Amino acid sequence: MIPLPHYFSAATARAPNTTTQLSLSGTRIASSTSRPSLGTALSSDQTREQDRIANVFIEFQTAWLIYWDAYVNLQNQLYEAIKAARDVSWLAATDTDKLSRLNNSQRELFASMPRRMDYMPLGQINRNLDSAISKLDQLERAMSTEKEKCLRLMDAIQIIQQKIEIAKKELQNKP
Repeated sequence: MIPLPHYFSAATARAPNTTTQLSLSGTRIASSTSRPSLGTALSSDQTREQDRIANVFIEFQTAWLIYWDAYVNLQNQLYEAIKAARDVSWLAATDTDKLSRLNNSQRELFASMPRRMDYMPLGQINRNLDSAISKLDQLERAMSTEKEKCLRLMDAIQIIQQKIEIAKKELQNKP
């Protein structure tokens, strides 16, 4: 099992036809691990294989919830940082015309921000394990790209922190 950070409480059941509950920042999320009813008895090897696959996806779900919590916290912090940077950028306006131009450019920037992802209706969810490897490959590529973009964000944060320090020094050294 994946060790859970302190902000998660998990009750993980290994028995078939049970539900695992994960608490994420006050939200209860259930992931069903029940086996499909095939109308025929399964051999013990088939049962073990289904349980093994179910446990792999339970562990993945736990990791996904940890990722989701970190993602949402980061996204919320990014919005707060953008709002604060917007307020500071308005200080560059020396007159009403410049303020209007800055406001228009910020409006365009905010309009270009990606929207939040929509929740997928159950009818559109594909649970076919035949495509699982390709879905995992797609996720792996997305995570690699995300990591690269996070590194770029870290570089941008370092640059703006340097500019903040320069601005603070200049403001403290007023004639």
